[in-house]
Amino acid sequence: MNLSGSEALHANGSSISDAPLPHAQVLLIGSALAVAGNLLISISLNTQRFAHLRQQSEAPAGEKAGNYLKNWVWWVGLVLMIAGEFGNFAAYSFAPASVVAPLGMTTVLGNAAIAVIFLKEALHADDILGAIMAILGAYLIINFSSKDEPSEGLTGHILLGYLRQPALVTYLSLELFAVALMWYIRETKKLKSVVMTLLISSLIGSWTVISAKAVAGLLRVTLLGQSQLAQPILYIMVVVLLVTAILQVKFLNQAMMNNPSTVVVPTNFVFFTISAIVGGVVFYQEFRGLGFLEIVMFCFGCGLSFAGVRFITLAHHVAPDAYSPDLKPYISAPPTLFSSAGEQQRFVLIHSDGHDKATDSTQGDCCG
Repeated sequence: MNLSGSEALHANGSSISDAPLPHAQVLLIGSALAVAGNLLISISLNTQRFAHLRQQSEAPAGEKAGNYLKNWVWWVGLVLMIAGEFGNFAAYSFAPASVVAPLGMTTVLGNAAIAVIFLKEALHADDILGAIMAILGAYLIINFSSKDEPSEGLTGHILLGYLRQPALVTYLSLELFAVALMWYIRETKKLKSVVMTLLISSLIGSWTVISAKAVAGLLRVTLLGQSQLAQPILYIMVVVLLVTAILQVKFLNQAMMNNPSTVVVPTNFVFFTISAIVGGVVFYQEFRGLGFLEIVMFCFGCGLSFAGVRFITLAHHVAPDAYSPDLKPYISAPPTLFSSAGEQQRFVLIHSDGHDKATDSTQGDCCG
């Protein structure tokens, strides 16, 4: 017999605490961690970009900028990014994946705000409309999210119960078939379709999210006093997390190398978020206990977030020819692992001249 998360926990006769946190409080903590993590990532990206630009401006004419590793501002950005990634990772141990993934749009809002407030970029009507839609969408997502997330925590026994679901076997089989088919068509036909590439990346990314939530949840339970370190499933999920994250980065990089950011950013955000939500619904039964109207409102909130990201991205559209020659080699960059929209937003750093230019603030090549 298959057990839901909370049923499996009580069936195994174990609980983390006699008085677990209320669901609303746990959800609020997870949502706050996701928002704070994405905002820190947005600040870190622009901090590192500022460090690179300042080094380039201070370099003598005709010479390359110095080693960015000697710039303390760059290290501040790196510390902020690590803190942001930790916040996103920790969020999965409190909130459903179907909530954490859409909240990645906070990175987009953060980039837009920094561009207007600190870089003195013009505020576009699309920025305002996009921000309103994204914030309203986030409210609906949180308010109409899963009501059955086990507040006691995620243990190895619960996770094994999830893995035995027949629906999961069907989902995994269909996903593997879809990825294999698209990869075969892509390789044999030599296609460079951005949609196909991002679909592959997003389908693989759903397992990055599933495994990240599993690892984060098991570690949270361990820190609360019920050790899960002896559970083999913990280490299996760590391997799944690393492998899928690497593959996801590979395909996302390929999309960024061959297509403008104004196409890749909103498209990948939509594909990745939908994939993460479906994965959370199938694996963690995150729609369990929700009524039809709640599901409709949740989906409407996601749609508003998608549209908001699209409007904000279009507000900073720049034609491919506008990229300066010195930046063209750097349009590919590694995405963040746990921040959904932050994954592709690392590629888009707003420049003070009002253009968005894809660059990598973490690669040494940027500085020569």
